Amino acid sequence: MVAMASRLVRALSLPVTVKTRIGWGPESHMPIVDLARRLEDVGVAALAIHCRTAQQGYDGAADWSWAARAREAVGIPVVVNGDIRSAEDARHALEVTGCAGVMIGRRAIDHPWVFREARALLDRGETAAPPTMAERIALCRRQLVDNVAERGQPRGVFCTRRHLAGYLTGLPGAAAIRRSLLLCPTLEGCLAILDEAERRLAARGLLEAFTARRVA
Repeated sequence: MVAMASRLVRALSLPVTVKTRIGWGPESHMPIVDLARRLEDVGVAALAIHCRTAQQGYDGAADWSWAARAREAVGIPVVVNGDIRSAEDARHALEVTGCAGVMIGRRAIDHPWVFREARALLDRGETAAPPTMAERIALCRRQLVDNVAERGQPRGVFCTRRHLAGYLTGLPGAAAIRRSLLLCPTLEGCLAILDEAERRLAARGLLEAFTARRVA
């Protein structure tokens, strides 16, 4: 990793950054602190650390203390990653690690509003309102249209499916809507399903209602 980073730094005019885990695992002492120093020595501009081992996958809790130890050992910015699922998590991770920033990963797949929620809390000390039902449907529609424009059909429809469970959270009948969307291979069909869901919510006066907060 260090050799590869060194070659990139020498070859490029842009800043080179690295994202890595704390180690392969299981190990009594993770290599991340020494690795952070070595990456800094070859000119890496910043380091993002997912605070699990490679062998952990996504099991167990991320140990943010390793990001704090790496941050103390280097002068470059260190960004903490792993289990940042809410604005409150982002604030807490910054407080306990002293890192320059937080990186949000899997949570963005099903709840992209986490970024505005984190910015509201970190920048202004405010709790952002959760997305309305209208916002959730609008995002499903926009992503379907954009993905099909980029990838064509049916691939653009298929690659949107992984986001739908999170986007539709809190909507009455969300499970049935999601099931219909997962079975539909065309953009036109999916948009019709969303239009019908929107009409039903509008008829009940629920489109602008806020959906419940849920942290996966």
